Amino acid sequence: MYKWQLDDLYVGYESEEFKSDWAKLKQFEEDFNQLTLEDNLEDIKAAVRFKEDLLITARRIGSFISLTLSTNTTDETSTNYRGQFSKVMSQLTKNQIILDRFLGSITTDITQDSELSDYIFAFNELKEEAKHLLDEDIEAVISKLDNSGASAWSNLHTFLTSTVETDVDGTTYTLSEIRNLAYDADQDVRKKAYEAELAMYDKIKDPVAFSLNNIKQQVLTTSSLRGYESPIDETLQQSRMDRKTLDSLMTAIQKYLPEFRRYLKQKATYLGHKNGLPFYDLFAPMGEASQQFSVEESGEYLVNHFRPFSDKLADLVQEFYDKNYVDFIPRKGKRGGAFCSNLPFIGQSRIVTNFDGSLSSVITMAHELGHAYHGSIIQAHKPLNWSYSMPVAETASTFNETLIMNDLLNNTDDEVEQLALIESLLQDTTQIIVDIYSRYYFETKLIEAKEDKFLFSQQLEELMKEAQLEAYGDGLDPDYLHPYMWVNKGHYYSAGLSFYNFPYAFGGLFARGLYTIYEEQPEGFVERYDELLKLTTVSSVEDTAKAMDVDVSDVAFWEKSLDTFVNYIDQFEEITNKLMTTK
Repeated sequence: MYKWQLDDLYVGYESEEFKSDWAKLKQFEEDFNQLTLEDNLEDIKAAVRFKEDLLITARRIGSFISLTLSTNTTDETSTNYRGQFSKVMSQLTKNQIILDRFLGSITTDITQDSELSDYIFAFNELKEEAKHLLDEDIEAVISKLDNSGASAWSNLHTFLTSTVETDVDGTTYTLSEIRNLAYDADQDVRKKAYEAELAMYDKIKDPVAFSLNNIKQQVLTTSSLRGYESPIDETLQQSRMDRKTLDSLMTAIQKYLPEFRRYLKQKATYLGHKNGLPFYDLFAPMGEASQQFSVEESGEYLVNHFRPFSDKLADLVQEFYDKNYVDFIPRKGKRGGAFCSNLPFIGQSRIVTNFDGSLSSVITMAHELGHAYHGSIIQAHKPLNWSYSMPVAETASTFNETLIMNDLLNNTDDEVEQLALIESLLQDTTQIIVDIYSRYYFETKLIEAKEDKFLFSQQLEELMKEAQLEAYGDGLDPDYLHPYMWVNKGHYYSAGLSFYNFPYAFGGLFARGLYTIYEEQPEGFVERYDELLKLTTVSSVEDTAKAMDVDVSDVAFWEKSLDTFVNYIDQFEEITNKLMTTK
């Protein structure tokens, strides 16, 4: 019950559809040899059709394998297919490099051709990427070695974190289950869960440290070989984002860190702590709005709250609940956290979450449904225009969160309920601002250190504590930090996606800025918003923002977004001070 269905992809590995696509995937290398790559419209169109067909087939198969494994990491058949799939895709790397180099070097005017004109942005990107492509034989070797390199280390991290267990008071918990207890209303439960969580990481920290070191070493090696000054420069190109925009974002965050520390210290005082907030109380619920939801109630709740903004969004939410597009409940072997996988080739998406019935879980669902809504907008593009970059990836998801929270806050006068809602808002915002800053700091320092040495678990723990103190300052109790957050956050464990941290801050604050525009100019906003989301796959970050007349390279935009939270921190202080005097 409450498990998703993947039948719209394939009913199983033995289905005729899967067998047919698997055979087709293995045929692509031979089909590539039939192409002639001359700089003329006919050959260009043939190359594009080949890339489209390969993309659709590979994404369908790869999605089915990865989604199956995400809810059962020990599935032997899927694990075997994952290895075979990686091998086939590695063998096709050389062909794809040749194609990309060809398409990035053409001089034929494609603007007048109806089949190609939609791909102008994609062709320009290929020209830029071609500057960093190695010889196709070298790229092919890198891809093949990745199967036993970074990808294997990443799989080890996923396996260890999804299968480690612990016993607390006679009950066995997975890591996802124990982390959910961080939101429990009982402080003793939260503290026990925190201690148990650290003990779980202690069991697996050494192999995970080897995973992290070797992944980052591969990142440094390949980034340097391809001519990037550093991995962050490579990430910015992948993000379609200027360094000036990132620097403006981080400058604004640094300026407002003291405000979030003020909130954390006030929460600590309210909960009876004198030395800052211990990590185990970071997610402590406050007030009286810690109501519980069944899965069905969460669906009704979200549909009702999204309907005033957009019928299209509300209808999409209803469809996800009606058609079993979500895997809700945590269980052994299921990966932790939550994610949305867009499947534009079938016009759908799928969501994994570890739902526990809390308001926080409902907000998480809203977040992931934002990704799904974004996916429903961009699936109207042609296949090579289906991918958006990391920073804008979090726009619709955090906009959904903002819609829910602001609607809730605007419809209650009860101070105790207001406290619960404001605390939830500030808690989540602290994660995408303060904690993200700590993650960005950690990964920056980690990559700098990896230039010279191997970092064992103890060194990684110290670096993580340093990062947390740099970001949280005196808002956290230095005796109760979380030295193993480098084990917990799966975003560190990808060789092809470094620095997947700042996009959350970008998305959160960008969405907040968009919401301000919505409040000021509601007429026609949804149409402009949908157009902005559609632009995310065919424009730079900066040009996408211009659809709303926003300059994201200007620190003033980010400061304006951040400033909207100061009022909530003031309200939080006012309400908690009043409640403390009546205790």
